[in-house]
Amino acid sequence: MAEGIPPVSDRTIQTRTLAITFREDGLVHIRSLHGLDQNVDDARENLEVCRQNLGGKKAPLLVDVRKIGVIVDKQTRTAYATESDFALAQAMLVDSAFTRIAANLYIRISHRYTQPGCSALKTQP
Repeated sequence: MAEGIPPVSDRTIQTRTLAITFREDGLVHIRSLHGLDQNVDDARENLEVCRQNLGGKKAPLLVDVRKIGVIVDKQTRTAYATESDFALAQAMLVDSAFTRIAANLYIRISHRYTQPGCSALKTQP
């Protein structure tokens, strides 16, 4: 199978800012759409899509922030950090100083609100 194309049994939902794939193995793969800025309404929509499709279950998240836009306001960052009650664990894929800073900021905020373990993973060029 070609890399990046999910198997037919995986289900992908696209919101304004994210492509969220619910994989057959239970992992939720979240990919930022190229360079789109996010606001609190986007965050709440993205969180609700995850919550509804997981049906009350918790799942590990793989969050690819390599194409992330700007999350400027504190309210949006806090929503992601505090309302991810469905996250069993999180890993974040980064590829630049900018995405690494964004991931580390998220990790720092989420740990204040007792989110599960999270780590930033740098991809090789």
